[in-house]
Amino acid sequence: MIDRIKNSVLNIIQNRLVHHILFWMLSFYTLVHFFALQEEISKIDVVYTALFHISLVFGVYANVLLLIPYALKKEKYVLHTIGFVGLWLAVAYLNKFTFEHLSDWLTPDYFFISSYEISELLKFSIVYLGLSTLLKLSKSWFRVIEAEKKLVELKQKQSETELLALKSNIHPHFLFNNLNSLYALARKRSDETPKYILQLSDLMRYMIYESNDQYVDLEKEINYITNYLELQKLRCKNKTRIQYMIEGELDSQKIAPFLMIPFIENSFKHGGLNQLERDVIDLKIRIEDEQLEMNLRNSIPKQSSKEIDPIGGFGIENVKSRLDSLYPNKHELNLSKQEDEFTVALKIDLNHEPKHQ
Repeated sequence: MIDRIKNSVLNIIQNRLVHHILFWMLSFYTLVHFFALQEEISKIDVVYTALFHISLVFGVYANVLLLIPYALKKEKYVLHTIGFVGLWLAVAYLNKFTFEHLSDWLTPDYFFISSYEISELLKFSIVYLGLSTLLKLSKSWFRVIEAEKKLVELKQKQSETELLALKSNIHPHFLFNNLNSLYALARKRSDETPKYILQLSDLMRYMIYESNDQYVDLEKEINYITNYLELQKLRCKNKTRIQYMIEGELDSQKIAPFLMIPFIENSFKHGGLNQLERDVIDLKIRIEDEQLEMNLRNSIPKQSSKEIDPIGGFGIENVKSRLDSLYPNKHELNLSKQEDEFTVALKIDLNHEPKHQ
């Protein structure tokens, strides 16, 4: 019941007709006291104020219904200026015409004359036209602010959805393949088994629990990447030459999670996991002056270079979308495919102010 009443009150407050009625009630109240010859408001004061409002009502609605939407909002500034000046003069002269001619027909029982000169009527006119313009534009401004707020929320939800989709895309095949590799190590009773189990545990912990925020510690993201690479080395069994180098200051830096890993995953999918002697994956990540630069190179087997297109794929397109959303004009991404090699060059400004936190 209380919610119903609240909703009814909100609907009334937000109703445009109510706004207009309140505006003219306030205007009438103000002017009738301004025009009153005595302290007590008489009938003639009310009639005079009503007649005075004819030109004001005409001017306000000609402004808000015609001049602003068809000239000002369409950025036809010259047309708007000419129209505004013309309307400003028209309101003043219509007021004079009302009391010199129209009042005799509308109120035959009263005799009125125009009490103000054109110069004074122009002051009334400019106040109402200016006020109606400000009120109309302020409404539009609030709508723009609300629209921008909703857009930010939608982008945030989009980014969160893309992140979840990316994580779900990473999980299954990588986890199961590495479990198989660890199982093989365990059967051999390898001394390295505990190390790889710990790396897989750290990797999964990060994927499931520590990467849910829109921006994470860069150090954790880099640790995730190194764990991933070490586990892939286990799968490749030294047949693929995997080398990586990470340089620079990681402390106190933030980054959106999973922006680099899809490219690295892609390099193994289309290169390293073919397990040919000449397969190469070469990764360099450098952080300097709050700029992150990643260069990745992987070989492409000749027998399958015509069949696969390592530039595509769900994960890569997802990353492109997230980069555009989270780092607009603050990143560079170049993908290049040669006959036997695929390269990725990614630069991100880590000092970029997050937009969707």
